[in-house]
Amino acid sequence: MFAFVKSTEGATLVSQTFARNWAGMKAAGIQRGAYHFFRPTSSVQGQIDLFLKTVKLAAGDLPAVLDLETTGGLNADELCDRATIWLEAVEKATLMRPIIYTYPGFWDNLGTQRLADYPLWIAHYTSAEEPWVPGGWKTWTFWQYSDTSSVSGVSGNVDANIFESVREGAINYKVADIQKQLRSKGFYQGAMDGKFGTSTTAALISFQKSQNLNADGMAGIKTWAALMQKSPKVIVPLPPPTPTPIPTPTPTPTPVSAVPLTKLFSSYQASAAQDIALIWLQSQVSTSVLGEFAQKWRTTAVPPDTNLRLIDVGKFYRGLAEQDQALDWLQKQISPTVIAEFGQKWRAQSTAPISPIRLIDTCKFYRAAPNQNQALDWLEGQISPAILSDFRRRWQNAK
Repeated sequence: MFAFVKSTEGATLVSQTFARNWAGMKAAGIQRGAYHFFRPTSSVQGQIDLFLKTVKLAAGDLPAVLDLETTGGLNADELCDRATIWLEAVEKATLMRPIIYTYPGFWDNLGTQRLADYPLWIAHYTSAEEPWVPGGWKTWTFWQYSDTSSVSGVSGNVDANIFESVREGAINYKVADIQKQLRSKGFYQGAMDGKFGTSTTAALISFQKSQNLNADGMAGIKTWAALMQKSPKVIVPLPPPTPTPIPTPTPTPTPVSAVPLTKLFSSYQASAAQDIALIWLQSQVSTSVLGEFAQKWRTTAVPPDTNLRLIDVGKFYRGLAEQDQALDWLQKQISPTVIAEFGQKWRAQSTAPISPIRLIDTCKFYRAAPNQNQALDWLEGQISPAILSDFRRRWQNAK
């Protein structure tokens, strides 16, 4: 069980109930987290100082949360610039990467993909199987799915949240995030492909044992929080100076072998050294070549082969208006009976769903789950080649 409580707001406000709730959660054995409501136009340093003075994170606590749901009249870049200052300072002080809390309407209106490298806590009150993930995020970490729930011992409505544990057999972006964290800590050397196989399980168990956690091979919330914990940097003293050696002939340098960019990017971990290398590489490429590359890169958002699969549509869906128009057109070509059976297969239900399912929603919430892929393959088999060909043309025009 876990819970988040409000700690601070702006540069001056401390929640009156924070101290009692913070101590009470620890006493009750509830994994606890604290959030700061960000006031973009208030002193950022004042907000940093207030949060760090008020909240003392201990072992096992969840990372700090920055609540972003107002612009204060700033534009997207100004808001993100100021939020980044808070995020980086709190991460440095707590040794844990903070979480972003927001809701789809607010973030989509900003029109930015910045801050998507932070874990997402999304507030989306919907009856869908998954929340809408805005901006550049690929998945959510926490989902606030209701603001009208109840909890024993608490009067009034309570916000209800989900943390989705992942285990062997899962195939989604959450698994890729776990693999990335395990690799950064030296426990995993496999591909960050989002497939939770035996090698990921073995790496996770090794990590859990190193942290004295229940070594069940499942990425639950306690394991996730431990993965978010960063080790403090150790300053190694410099060795004493050594006598200047007698110069020796300089050997002929070994030629540097070319490495395919595809191989380099497949092992990208967003490390500082990698980012510096990429920035240097970009500076060596002419503007015209970069422009042509950007055009080719965007073109590959649509699979080039002639047989467009509905699974590929889910993978490359970006919420473009033209893509939605193509999906709406396709939905009108399919009989309600087939759509109903598809919805049943998509939701992995034994009975037909109460509400109809929209192809746009299946793309929004596509996570490459086995039942989703099976449902899409089945649906594709129910559509005539002529209609699929027409849909492919419409989809490819949605660039």
